[in-house]
Amino acid sequence: MSNTISDEHLLYGSSPLASSMSPTRSQLISGDDNYYNPQDGSSPTSLLHNNPSTDDDDKSVLKQRFYIPMLTRILTAILAISLIGVVFCVLPYFAVEAGKKGHMNQTLYWIAGCFVLITVPISVLGIVQHLVNWYMPQVQKFVVRILFMVPIFSIQSWFSLFFHSASPYLTAIRELYEAFVLSSFVYYIIELSGGEDQLANKLRMKDPKLGHHGCLVRSQCGNWQMGRPFLLNCKYGVLQFVFFKIVTTIVVIILHSQDAFHKGEWGWNSSYMYLAIIMNVSIGYALYCLVTLYLATKDELKEWNPIWKFLCIKGIIFATFWQNFLIQVLYSVGVIQGFGDWDAAMVADGLPAFLICIEMLGFAVLHLYAFPHTDYLHYLQRHEQSFNNNGGGSLLSSPFRGRRMGRGNDNNTETLFLFDQDNNVVNDSSIDTEYQPPTVRQLDRPMSVSRALVSTVNP
Repeated sequence: MSNTISDEHLLYGSSPLASSMSPTRSQLISGDDNYYNPQDGSSPTSLLHNNPSTDDDDKSVLKQRFYIPMLTRILTAILAISLIGVVFCVLPYFAVEAGKKGHMNQTLYWIAGCFVLITVPISVLGIVQHLVNWYMPQVQKFVVRILFMVPIFSIQSWFSLFFHSASPYLTAIRELYEAFVLSSFVYYIIELSGGEDQLANKLRMKDPKLGHHGCLVRSQCGNWQMGRPFLLNCKYGVLQFVFFKIVTTIVVIILHSQDAFHKGEWGWNSSYMYLAIIMNVSIGYALYCLVTLYLATKDELKEWNPIWKFLCIKGIIFATFWQNFLIQVLYSVGVIQGFGDWDAAMVADGLPAFLICIEMLGFAVLHLYAFPHTDYLHYLQRHEQSFNNNGGGSLLSSPFRGRRMGRGNDNNTETLFLFDQDNNVVNDSSIDTEYQPPTVRQLDRPMSVSRALVSTVNP
């Protein structure tokens, strides 16, 4: 067994019968000092006697392990019941009443609200799970940025249905964050691969055919040499969309304030046509570069389940873009007509927002599987999770989630012991005790939630 396991996760213990039995807490308390911790030079017995438990300590432990979790479950149940009542009773009632009065915008607003109030808690659950298991800050900060995309898109689209006059400005917020998320995803892939230098070295050994393109792209870009040139071409090919997205969003806001921008208008004097052409070319090339990067790195990232991550990004950013573009085309050719108290232009603006509110629910659920917090748990917990997934038991839900390891020595034979936080031995032979360094740098202990939140905004 490697000696590079973090000391914070190890508590060593030697026993002449280590191969056939494990020490118990009673042995430690009774004064058997054969079980000791060489990290601080003191035995478990001395530690126990030097730190006797008091009634106050027992009450504090009881409060922490019983009362607080029980209170948390009660509050969670109350919030869940309230949310269910609002989603399935209150909002549908408002939607029906608004429909009876012919208020199209309010009807769509209340229906979309049902989906948003389900979507946001699901997304927040995934975000919180990462924040309380912040073992890989350099990777998870990108994950949380991506996960925030769903609630931001949902809430922005929901507000756009009700505050219709402010819709262009609310949409600008969504599009700017969309650009931010796409750039974060590119750096997320690079970080998972060990950084730019390591990824460039890995790509240098790849098949040169991965850098070859079809006639159209080859005529403009030529073939890409594998290694750093390939990586930089893919990286900047995606990030150019981020640049154009920011610029065009600012231009649209300025033109809209001057009443010089009208969606769905096609003509030589229409600013919409030129901006639509630029963005379609830009997003098409960005999608091509993203797929090319995936094909070149899928083997290195296979343990991270990359296909679902790529599909989530392409589904939210690229599919919603072309969905909005298609609706504007249908409006310009007269397919979309007015409905209720909305004219055709208002329907063309409100329909994409309404569809996004519905679609984000599916992406919120998909994010739980594409970006699970279990991918970034500590080495021991990931092995524990792997064992559970193979039918070994529900250990992650037990109090033994935070573990330390020890080893006994009998006739030069090493035996690994697992201790919980109370120094009780856990007889768990399911966990693979062979240490394998993670491919991504991780912490021995997770950051606090507050520090984790701050690190999400760090470059």
